[in-house]
Amino acid sequence: MSVKTVTHLTGELSFNILGPLAVWSPTGPLPLGPARQRAVLSTLLLAPGQVVGAERLTEAIWPAGPPGNVVASLHSYVSHLRRQLEPDCPPRGRNRILRREAHGYVLAVERDRVDACRFESRLRDGRGLLRNGRYAEASRALTASLALWRGAPYAELGDYEPAVREAARLEELRLMTWEALWEAELAWGRDNGAAVAELAALSARYPNRERLGWLLMVALCEAGRQAEAVRVYHRIRRALAQELGVDPGRDLRVLFTRILRDESVGRMCLQH
Repeated sequence: MSVKTVTHLTGELSFNILGPLAVWSPTGPLPLGPARQRAVLSTLLLAPGQVVGAERLTEAIWPAGPPGNVVASLHSYVSHLRRQLEPDCPPRGRNRILRREAHGYVLAVERDRVDACRFESRLRDGRGLLRNGRYAEASRALTASLALWRGAPYAELGDYEPAVREAARLEELRLMTWEALWEAELAWGRDNGAAVAELAALSARYPNRERLGWLLMVALCEAGRQAEAVRVYHRIRRALAQELGVDPGRDLRVLFTRILRDESVGRMCLQH
């Protein structure tokens, strides 16, 4: 395989796990085969660029126990994936993307070719811009990071524990992205009606998420709807008490007190 061909393959494939597994080439999506073959690729994408042992792959693909021909089956899945990822590689050529190593397999792709890695990078950029008061730029970066999501991460791996943990971590980062985005939007002074509607939906979906409730209360106060903001506080307080047995945190309590005292609550509050 020529250097040019290798660069083309590794530089233009996009691996997407924020939703149903998909791999895109410049000409469209690649066929990834049956469920277990897709699970092989999903497991490798838990650690792009790192060696994943056959034992770990076996555990992920056959959670109820491997078949008697596990080595042959695993080799077959890997071989089929290689043909899709590197169609121009000769039969006995050295695979550059999905390689066999001494202790397992490695998916040798740059991290920015994986949508989950791009999501985290854009989140970091967006939060940095937000901290520096560059609200419009922060909003664009955070919106771009959320646009990468198409559904639940690593769905092909079911209850495989490492995938469940990673999916939960990514979902937490997704919530942090929503919070940072709406903080940027409110600070920038964008459409307050849209902010209230979106934050109300998110806060209802995640009633224990205090930061979402805090942002919703600020947006409501910006719209002159202080009474509704008070009701949001009491709803969150009840949810925290019933489900977690705790009181609202300091930020939410301080905001609530300011509203009761009829103090100014709005964009300046976001700088606290």
